[in-house]
Amino acid sequence: MTEADQQDDSVEVLLDAMGEGVDQLPGFAGPDVAEGVVIVAQGGRPEDEPAPEISYEQFGAAYIRQVLHKDRILKMVNDVLGPTIELGPIGAGPGRKAAMVSVLGTFRETKGEEIPGDLLSYRVFLPISVVFDVDLRVDKHRFTADVVVPLTLTVHTAAPLRVRIDITVPGEDEVALTLQADTRRGAVLQKVAGLESELRRFLVKVVRTELAKPYVRRATDFDMAALIDDAWPGIAAVILPRGPEDRLG
Repeated sequence: MTEADQQDDSVEVLLDAMGEGVDQLPGFAGPDVAEGVVIVAQGGRPEDEPAPEISYEQFGAAYIRQVLHKDRILKMVNDVLGPTIELGPIGAGPGRKAAMVSVLGTFRETKGEEIPGDLLSYRVFLPISVVFDVDLRVDKHRFTADVVVPLTLTVHTAAPLRVRIDITVPGEDEVALTLQADTRRGAVLQKVAGLESELRRFLVKVVRTELAKPYVRRATDFDMAALIDDAWPGIAAVILPRGPEDRLG
């Protein structure tokens, strides 16, 4: 046997010893792995429960629906609008000179449901307890109302990774309103003047004005890539090793 053959035998013996030795290391899993199969790292799915692969398109659709699920959308509406809405006094009636109207609305918990379809959409019902103060120049009246404003929220995706939520404000005939006057004269005015339809029209304008404000636009048109960049330190703290102890076993 030549010196070269002896060296080759020595290398093989050394490699065999290393292979046997590593099997004894704590936490080492030495399964028989088929060629081309990737071992799932710690924190991934167990090797005996492989996740079915899906396309990038399927992943994106599932991601949007998971991130913007119904409960999160409803909470977002509650958080964005805040507890109250206030407007006025502003002119109302012909030429905006017949009356001055002030509105103070208190939002209650939003309800809603998903609308089936290709685009992710929700029908959201916005309940508001509203106080209308109407100044008719000659006298003043206060009306209270329980109002439900139905909104339609539709999620759109735009290049490169933007999410836009369009909000459709209803027509006045879709607004549910139960009105009460605080005086008998106010009750008569309510019936004679057809005040409920006027207040519905006014309230739709109020909601439309509020939803057009910059703080609402910020919450309904955002860059997912920027949000993920900002959140990455927190994500990395969960998925990456935090110290030598995380590399054991």
